[in-house]
Amino acid sequence: MRITDYFTEEDVLEDIPGNTKEEILANLVDILVAKGKLPSREPYLTALIKREALGTTAVGEGIAIPHARVKNLDSLLIIAVRFKKGVGFGSLDNAPVYLLFLVLAPEESTEVHLRALARIVSLLKEKEIKEKLLNAQGPQEIYQILREEDEKEE
Repeated sequence: MRITDYFTEEDVLEDIPGNTKEEILANLVDILVAKGKLPSREPYLTALIKREALGTTAVGEGIAIPHARVKNLDSLLIIAVRFKKGVGFGSLDNAPVYLLFLVLAPEESTEVHLRALARIVSLLKEKEIKEKLLNAQGPQEIYQILREEDEKEE
């Protein structure tokens, strides 16, 4: 799976505002609404917060992958964020999060949802790729790194 088929360079952000997990998720959903990718804040924010209540999606080592399957969504949505200074996100290792990938999938798309999560995890567990993303000059370079890695998968 090529994750860059589901987002563009404009969907790579840096240092969005928010001091808590809930504020960060709310800001991300608001960004998706403002871009016209979601019709409204609800029920998407609620789905993400309910998913977080089951267990944190901050998997450790500076990575978080908040995700949910939701009704009234036609296709997979991904938005990526790099936090230069790191943010608290309730990580399993209590470390700040530097790389976050938000994934929203149609409710009936279990396989696509799981494949997207697996692809993101496989990319970010590669130390060299993670370091490139953390040290990239900006969103354009972050997207280019991800695109190049996706092309290697073909």
